[in-house]
Amino acid sequence: MDWRKRVLLVGLTCVLGGGAALFSEDKPPVKEEVPKELVKLDPAEEVKLGRGMAFQAFSAEQQEAWRPAKDLYTAALEKAPEIPWIRLRRGFCEIKLEDEEAARADFAKAISQGISTDKADASNDLQFLITVRSRGGPLAEFRDPKATIALSRRLVELERSTDHVLLEAACLAESEQYLRAQEVLLARLREVEDAADKERLQTAVETFRRQSKFGPALEGLELEKEGKFSEAMDRYTNVLDQAPDTAWVLVRRAFCLAKTGDPAGAKADLRRAMRLMPETATDRVTIAWAKASCPFLEFRDGAGAVSLAKRALQDEPLIPTYGILASGYAEMGDFRRAQETTMLALSKTPTATEKKDLERKLALFREKKAEMDNWAPKASPTGESS
Repeated sequence: MDWRKRVLLVGLTCVLGGGAALFSEDKPPVKEEVPKELVKLDPAEEVKLGRGMAFQAFSAEQQEAWRPAKDLYTAALEKAPEIPWIRLRRGFCEIKLEDEEAARADFAKAISQGISTDKADASNDLQFLITVRSRGGPLAEFRDPKATIALSRRLVELERSTDHVLLEAACLAESEQYLRAQEVLLARLREVEDAADKERLQTAVETFRRQSKFGPALEGLELEKEGKFSEAMDRYTNVLDQAPDTAWVLVRRAFCLAKTGDPAGAKADLRRAMRLMPETATDRVTIAWAKASCPFLEFRDGAGAVSLAKRALQDEPLIPTYGILASGYAEMGDFRRAQETTMLALSKTPTATEKKDLERKLALFREKKAEMDNWAPKASPTGESS
């Protein structure tokens, strides 16, 4: 049922209930009272009534009627106390009413409750929790950008819609994970057919590239995929001119330098990258990849790759990162863990491309071979390096 109809139905129920109460006052007292248990709503109906009240409260919020909205949310919580989003919305009203202490209590309680089992309630829980936990959240002690990424990922898993993917990208960008933001947007862009959705996603990609100092590097990644290594290298150089200590961009440029026939330049960039402290999840993943599988033996470091990959998985448990972790174990000579980690990644529903890459790794590890990516230039038909 459309929520507006639910709100109307609840409103009519309240009006009719009030009328019945007024009418009963004019009647002579009844000798035998109706047992309360016969008129009491069952728990499921109580929750429905509470949810309906909350929808009314949300409508009041849209009119900036904060006090009536808060009162309606309070009444709704009496009927449905286990729905976190109702408590979160009351907290937002309390912020507007300058009652931070009450809002703080509501936010803390809602966070401790977890996520509803009902899909619609769960979606609201996650979206409003993201608002509370984001960098722009109303109370500083609840802000946690890392938590917003995890919440947004759960939201996408709950329903993979363009709106939810855009929200996930925004959460990633808030933590300066522009690379991951671009990846999730482009993945969704490849899935959708609706022209309006395509336009929104493409606009978001362009916005992130324009607003981020790493915009040219994001373009470089796409050029790499097309085999345009010289052009990608130019984009990386543009970024490094402004931010010379960006580890992941140094590694990506090193790869392009190697692919264009400059192994000395590639080694110089890798040396610089390895001396830096990885600051972001993107830094950790990219350096772990180089340590686990680059062809230059002096930079290979299985233990270092494992450590960085594990930290990156704490930031975001991505299937490719599991693959890098497995390669790190293989570089250490621990082929049992390498195989176990690869099998774990395969159990997490990888894409067709991810699955193919993981199966290739697994075959290597079963033969007790470490991984070594191909950074060599592609040979031209004449036998010269391109």
